Amino acid sequence: MPDPSELPPEEPEELVPTEEEIAQMRAATSAEAQAVDELILSQCTERFRKVAMVAAKVLREFDGRFPHLPMPYIIARIQELEEAGVLEVAGYVWYPRHSELRLVRRQ
Repeated sequence: MPDPSELPPEEPEELVPTEEEIAQMRAATSAEAQAVDELILSQCTERFRKVAMVAAKVLREFDGRFPHLPMPYIIARIQELEEAGVLEVAGYVWYPRHSELRLVRRQ
């Protein structure tokens, strides 16, 4: 998760997790993280898609299953999946309208 003080000043406020949201995200269990990862991956292909589009599609089910977790958790999980080598992100993931993602091609 990015430190809100390190984000560029032009970052839209709604994409910067608040301290309360960060605490909620840190309280998520590994089972919840895995379930959210599965939701994200179900919306990904080997072709680039806007991060905002993937997050919006995931949000439909996410809100019903995880009402105690904030929306920025989806972006945080996308970042974790990128760091794990599962997703490739073009751009800065915390700018979802200006970044894209895809499944890493397995060779």
